[in-house]
Amino acid sequence: MTGGMVGRHYLDPGDRLSGRKHPPEPVTVLARWADGGGPRNVLIRRPDGTRQVIPFPRRLRRRPEDVP
Repeated sequence: MTGGMVGRHYLDPGDRLSGRKHPPEPVTVLARWADGGGPRNVLIRRPDGTRQVIPFPRRLRRRPEDVP
């Protein structure tokens, strides 16, 4: 499943488990998917090139320059 968010840039403020990031880290969404009607998961790429699967939209925020 692809969507409008694939290829977009977001800010990751972190969470309780991975730790908060201040300032939030810019990330790029590479793919998204969901099972049934549950929350979507997304594959992101961090600035250092690492990839991680995280829940969306609970964690990622749009960058201020991307908000209309």
